[in-house]
Amino acid sequence: MNGMFDPDAFLWRWCGRLLDVMILSVLWFFCSLPVVTIGPASAALYDAAVRGLAQGDPAPWSRFFRTFRAELKIGVLATLLWGTALAALAAVRAVLWTSLGGLPAATGSAVLLFALGAVSWVFPLLSRYEFSLGGLSRTALQFFVVHLPSSAALGLLLAVSAELCLRFVFPIFFLPSVEALLASRLVERAFRRHTPPEEAPAAE
Repeated sequence: MNGMFDPDAFLWRWCGRLLDVMILSVLWFFCSLPVVTIGPASAALYDAAVRGLAQGDPAPWSRFFRTFRAELKIGVLATLLWGTALAALAAVRAVLWTSLGGLPAATGSAVLLFALGAVSWVFPLLSRYEFSLGGLSRTALQFFVVHLPSSAALGLLLAVSAELCLRFVFPIFFLPSVEALLASRLVERAFRRHTPPEEAPAAE
């Protein structure tokens, strides 16, 4: 019975991680409200999820704020660039669905999905390495092409997560962190392939 009240017991550690998932998701939501800060908030969430939730950092929310501040400038610029591109593709897709349907609409949806896959590399890269805006975008596109199956999976994961958060309120309290953790399974594997062993991120 005394073990139940031990702060190191599995139940309490699990509850603590669940609370961290919710805190990070809510932090990401509020830090993304200006819209242009979605990028640095996403980079911060990814870093906190991988280094904090997955690797056991005792204060992942502190890491979130450190990364958010460090990547704010480039993250905002990347948000403006990639956000504009995604908004244009989404508008084209909507026109195709309403006016033509069929194959053109399906093609527009596929293009948008792959664009989401490319974006899925941008902010994890930003959270881990130093880039200019141009270098960040080029590297994200390279990862997108080299890891095309993973990119498609990442795009689908991001699309489903965004749709659920836009349609319902409750997923916002946990889904952003869960999405980051799931995405990290593919992203970290790719990072390890392209990073020298002495510089490679620690395994999950």
